[in-house]
Amino acid sequence: MLLDYDLPQYHVSKRTGLPSSVQETLLESTRSEWQNHPRFGGKANFFMTIHRDLLNGANQLSRGIERLLDTSPGDIGDAVERMNLLPFSRNMIGFAHHHHEIEDHGYFPQFALMYPELNRGLSLLDGDHKILDAALDDTQMALNGLNDTAIRRDQLAALYSGSQALENILNRHIWDEEEVIIPIFLRHG
Repeated sequence: MLLDYDLPQYHVSKRTGLPSSVQETLLESTRSEWQNHPRFGGKANFFMTIHRDLLNGANQLSRGIERLLDTSPGDIGDAVERMNLLPFSRNMIGFAHHHHEIEDHGYFPQFALMYPELNRGLSLLDGDHKILDAALDDTQMALNGLNDTAIRRDQLAALYSGSQALENILNRHIWDEEEVIIPIFLRHG
């Protein structure tokens, strides 16, 4: 890795934006102008749509878990089933993992060859993916615990807190990832 990912300015759960050492390597681009670019309708729009779907899914998951906090303990199993929470979470989490694999094994290596100056940013995104993949797996394991008929309120509160943390790091990661990769798609369609 080209940077010490555990430093607060780099870690996805601690940073407030792209660090200056990454910003200064980005391709010249202005987010507000992306949609007006003649090549936006291709892969740039496709990736941004996938990212919106992931963000919406994380939000929907967090809201669903939040609703469980107001459910009486004996009714949690029925509420989970009514909300289709477990199949939804498996699909959303599987989709996120698959998307990261495509980026890590397909796009990012190609981008690193095309634009070596972006390697610091791509390294940052790779670190994000490791944190996100662990958070996704932890969330799914905790959700699987909802099958237990003796689920405790503190378990639900911890699950809700974890889902909010997942949503926050996904938001930070996606915003920053788009800053790094969307300009490449706009150049190459």
